[in-house]
Amino acid sequence: MRLSLERGDDSVAVLWLTRRLMRRLVPQIVKVVDALPRLRGGGGTPVPSDNAQRRSQLDALGKIEQQAPVLAGELPDGLENHLITGLGLRMAKTAVFIDFKVGEDVVQTLPFSEAALRQWLGLLHANFRKGEWVEDIWPAWITAKGWDQGPDAMRLN
Repeated sequence: MRLSLERGDDSVAVLWLTRRLMRRLVPQIVKVVDALPRLRGGGGTPVPSDNAQRRSQLDALGKIEQQAPVLAGELPDGLENHLITGLGLRMAKTAVFIDFKVGEDVVQTLPFSEAALRQWLGLLHANFRKGEWVEDIWPAWITAKGWDQGPDAMRLN
């Protein structure tokens, strides 16, 4: 999977994520998404039901603002490219950080709010489906029939 990033200094980088790596990342993101309501509400907050998770997921997906692709067509020469070999997830009070690593070196860190993390999870799921990567890593609240269909379904760049 190609992840094209436009940085604050207007530079562009491309991160390449393998299926094997994504199979490890998705369950970790799902764990974090499952834990976020309990972390916000304190330790006594119950685990959200599949219906509550599905509603939160649909709400986040409904707020995606379409953007022009960072890179369209062929990649220009000299572009910063990284084949990501490792990942790290860190949680802070207002964001979840995903570190993209090559070996032990972090080459990019991306912050995600809860809504952005849910949006990215939805995009990853759509890409898995489009690539016909049938995997058992997805929770029931994201695989329910029709959850991502209809007039507001996501567009993949």
